[in-house]
Amino acid sequence: MSNELKSITKPKRQQHKNQRCEKEINEEEHENIESYFSKFFNLSIQNKSKCTKSKEESIKFIQDNSKTQFAQTVTKLCIPTVSKQNGMMKMNRPNVYPKNSQKFSVKPQLRKRYISPSKEEIKNKIEQREELIPKKKDILSYNGNASSSNLCEEEQKSIKKSQKIVKPIRLEGKFPKFIPISKMKTILESQNPTDLKYVKGYLRINPKFGKHAYITMPDGENDLLIIGLRDRNRAFNGDLVVASINEEEKWHRGTNEQKQKTGTIVCILEKIHPRKAVGFLKQSDPIILLQPRDNRIPMIKIHLDTLPEIYNTNPSLFEEILFLVDITAWEKPRYAIGKIEHMIGTAGDMEVELNVILLENNINTDPFNKELVKDLPSEENNLTLMDIKEREDWRQTCVFTIDPATAVDLDDAVSCTVLKNGNYEVGVHISDVTHYLKASSPLDMEIAKRATTVYLVNQVYHMMPQELRKLCSLLPGQDKLTFSVIWEITPDVQIVKHHFAKTIINSCCQMTYEQAQKIIDNPEYPDVDETLNIKGNFTFFQICDVIKNLYNLSEQMRIKRYADGALKIDQPKLHITIDKISGLPTSYDILEKMDSNRLIEEFMLLANMTVATHLYKTMPEYALLRSHNYPSERFLTLTQNILQRFGIHLDIASSGDLYNSIRRYESCEELESETYMYLTKYRLMVINNLCLKAMTRAIYRSSKVTEVDDLRHYALNVPYYTHFTSPIRRYPDCVVHRLLHSTISLNVELAPNWSSELCSKIATNCNWRKYYAKLAEEQINELYFTCLVNMIGSMTVIAIVLDVKQYYIEFILCDTGIKAKMDLKEIKNKTTIEYTTEHLVPTLTITWKESHITQVITTFSIVHLRINKHPNCFRLNTVLLEPIKNHDC
Repeated sequence: MSNELKSITKPKRQQHKNQRCEKEINEEEHENIESYFSKFFNLSIQNKSKCTKSKEESIKFIQDNSKTQFAQTVTKLCIPTVSKQNGMMKMNRPNVYPKNSQKFSVKPQLRKRYISPSKEEIKNKIEQREELIPKKKDILSYNGNASSSNLCEEEQKSIKKSQKIVKPIRLEGKFPKFIPISKMKTILESQNPTDLKYVKGYLRINPKFGKHAYITMPDGENDLLIIGLRDRNRAFNGDLVVASINEEEKWHRGTNEQKQKTGTIVCILEKIHPRKAVGFLKQSDPIILLQPRDNRIPMIKIHLDTLPEIYNTNPSLFEEILFLVDITAWEKPRYAIGKIEHMIGTAGDMEVELNVILLENNINTDPFNKELVKDLPSEENNLTLMDIKEREDWRQTCVFTIDPATAVDLDDAVSCTVLKNGNYEVGVHISDVTHYLKASSPLDMEIAKRATTVYLVNQVYHMMPQELRKLCSLLPGQDKLTFSVIWEITPDVQIVKHHFAKTIINSCCQMTYEQAQKIIDNPEYPDVDETLNIKGNFTFFQICDVIKNLYNLSEQMRIKRYADGALKIDQPKLHITIDKISGLPTSYDILEKMDSNRLIEEFMLLANMTVATHLYKTMPEYALLRSHNYPSERFLTLTQNILQRFGIHLDIASSGDLYNSIRRYESCEELESETYMYLTKYRLMVINNLCLKAMTRAIYRSSKVTEVDDLRHYALNVPYYTHFTSPIRRYPDCVVHRLLHSTISLNVELAPNWSSELCSKIATNCNWRKYYAKLAEEQINELYFTCLVNMIGSMTVIAIVLDVKQYYIEFILCDTGIKAKMDLKEIKNKTTIEYTTEHLVPTLTITWKESHITQVITTFSIVHLRINKHPNCFRLNTVLLEPIKNHDC
């Protein structure tokens, strides 16, 4: 391997927390501009026949967006509003800023660099390298302790730096005393809601600035700010806590001189955080500390007897080794106390970085104990008379599944029969997992802890053991037990009636979304799909008729649902392709939803809403529901005001009004030229992201609440919602199956220990497991994307500015949807920077010293970035590129 390649890929020790490395840009490496746009636009909007125009207008338009006249240009070019005049669509472009043409005369030129290499180009680059990510020689033995026999002479010689001495932060004083939980609950129940002294909520710690933490205040008031480790009082991110509100003289004054209430945590009602940390060992004589990679966790004093044996004689060997530490106590604000569980490996190694993400998000990767599954029937289980007793028999009905091509666990199937009166009998048939999974059994308790299946780029960590998944999966040609919701629906999607039933089905085929889409695209003359393996006495054309009927119903249902006030905020979903042999990424693209996806989505939503309404009516105090609270009024109003300054007008009165506002700007893609189509696409990413920041997370909760409105699902705009349709991958669905069964069968009762308190406890665990699973998925996606960038070399990409702050800029990479931040220190040696809030819009005026080009950047600015792997850690590094002069303009 070349020295140059080694220097790129070899993991390096972080020398300083804020160190940045800059590289000169080789302009000769830029590709031909037409090639650049061809590849970029083809990736961004595939299969759009209307994209046939020349790219010249688009190129010129994006050049203009980098010009220094942006303050006046942005409102001319921002997403227009649409109105009708005399039956014709008219574009209304607001003009917020006055014209100012005195400042600048330089027009930047578009950078000649492609964004998205083709799969063939990536493959060629990969094949040219014998080793893509060299691993350091392993100094860890199999039991997790350092072994001198594994230490290479070359490894020891390469470590010449002396161990850094880190002094712990001196935090005087002791923690405030806790109020006992029982007493705290009494205080909360008795306090005056109009004059709060204590606030209850989940603690959120700033991941970039761990000194500040927040608790949501009621009634849309600004968050309660917790400053410093002392006032945080041993609480960790995610814990359910109670804080006392400080006296007014202790409130925080922001940059705008507005006061923000501060508080001190006085009780931890529930410890959610696992109290584990990953980081590096640091010497601070006479103690050894762990410096966590997560800034939200304090420094940790290590029990010396848990250190590797050879650490005391040669600590420099462990400079780049990551450790997992269990936090056992936190007695003083200065640092917590913990013991080493095991060494993870060398920072920068791909496998190690993957494991760190799993550990930090507390993802359970342990295999199931064989004792837990020994009583399950075999996969080839023959159903007995007891199994099918009192079940409706649907084995002679055309029932089938539609799933991704890679799906293994099939837990939902659909059917549609035309009735004599012209109506449709539509069935959603869900795998009856709880027929085999007995409540409160050891297996059930283990599954309840895991709560969700974790889908990652490189691996899937299942909530259920393989034996149970295979037993319940609705594979074609096999008799399977299901729990069904059946409706009678009119051709104009009015629901006449519905009922729930335990059923038995025999799926006639396992169809993919792509196969179903072909039928939807060509309903009159569908091509016979030879790859579709049909079981039983059904024909391909019978299946086609079912899909056509379901699709027609689903489209009407979707239109009606949004007309009734539902909200959907789309975000691009990055998909990384992994090589099965090497385990390394080979390409990436954006997943596009098809009509077949939306078909299944509509009927699953309908099933979940139908079950939720029934449960609340029959057991209003014991049901497990899924609610989505109203967004923060303060943040949503702030978003509305920010966008209005750019001529974008959002109606935030309701979820439906917000959706229609966003849709108004989506429609510009169809009405404008190709140039505006691309820019509205990018700006829509900003609008969606800003709106999402104001949204709360949907959560599971017990139906026993103080206010019924707390159960409402804001985005769906329905009073009750739950999860019923995916019991193989979500534990709440299993709970809902048991509750529903108890309401429709006289022979089945609720479990004796079931209560609203137990329901709330299960809901809380499911909420956090789902949250951490989503976080791990996003982090590993970005890790693999960073790995791919590292393999093919730095890339120049188009990005749109999401937010501008005094010390950093936040971007969205246009072809992936990935959000990235750049500290302005990255370009401080090459520029002079001025931060202003002219017209209440945060603005950066950047003057590039060498070329004397002045660039004005604010939200919605189109810029060029160089992206590569950060030299000191395994994350994406972004650097703003200087615009190029074009003297011909």
